[in-house]
Amino acid sequence: MEDSFKKAFLVYAYSFILVFMFNSLVMVVMMKAGLPPAAEKLFSYVSTPVVLYFAYKLAVTKFLGRPVDEKRVPKAWLYQFVPFFIVSVLAFHALTFLVPRPSVAVFIFLNVELLVIYFTFKYSIQRVLLKEEKNG
Repeated sequence: MEDSFKKAFLVYAYSFILVFMFNSLVMVVMMKAGLPPAAEKLFSYVSTPVVLYFAYKLAVTKFLGRPVDEKRVPKAWLYQFVPFFIVSVLAFHALTFLVPRPSVAVFIFLNVELLVIYFTFKYSIQRVLLKEEKNG
């Protein structure tokens, strides 16, 4: 189970990194096109959860190493995403306030995010997918 958990987590974590880089690229393109910053934020706030949901679904159904009831996946993803999002917002604002260099702040932020993703991913699998599998 541990190796399959690692595979599933790595699929999800790399998906987060890719969506973060993709959103940064889209942000630069939108700035060059002269679009307002609100459009950039809207795109990021829509694309990130959508991509992460499907990455979570792929990770737990294909790489977890055991059959998963797909009806439980949305609930499990919410158990992962909501704490992750709250900590992300708080960490980003704290780091931009505490760290004067933006590049260092982003580096620290991404590493904190990977730790948060690990713990919330593990929590969601243990509390929702595996717990309900034992009960039902």
